[in-house]
Amino acid sequence: MPHRHLLPIPLLLAASLAWAAGQVTTFQGLASEVPAEWISGQPSSTMRLLQFDIPGAEGTEGAQFVLYYFGPGQGGALDANLERWASQFSGPDGKPVEPVVTPLKSAMPATLVELRGNYARNVGMGQSGDALPDRMLLAALVETPEGNLYPQLHGPAELVASQRQAFIGFIEGIRAAAAP
Repeated sequence: MPHRHLLPIPLLLAASLAWAAGQVTTFQGLASEVPAEWISGQPSSTMRLLQFDIPGAEGTEGAQFVLYYFGPGQGGALDANLERWASQFSGPDGKPVEPVVTPLKSAMPATLVELRGNYARNVGMGQSGDALPDRMLLAALVETPEGNLYPQLHGPAELVASQRQAFIGFIEGIRAAAAP
């Protein structure tokens, strides 16, 4: 009889405990996990499937995680979104910020984009209003059978950087939701 490759009990237990430490969230017939300390909120628009606040240290500003979905064939390709996201950032010298782009290992094709600098968040191209200093945006494009998902995490750079692995874990953990 061939050997089956099973996780050793300590690794299986560790994986189960890590899963239990987070909160499972469902969307579009899919599911993934976010950290337990992320606070679920009511999405502020119909384009947002999920919205979470990430508290900062006492007396500091928090960050926000949003999962956007615009419908099948909507929302634009990676290049167009990359250009738009980058246009909202500038360095301390006022020059453009170069994005870091990384393909992710997930069940569905996914690409991570990271930007850090002065950030003037806007719906369209360019900056809107005064740019906030030392901000970070983690954004991704996840290709699903129902259309692209656009998860984003933005806020103070140090806080967002501390949540990078959780953000990537959310993307890499996207899977079909269990049937009710």
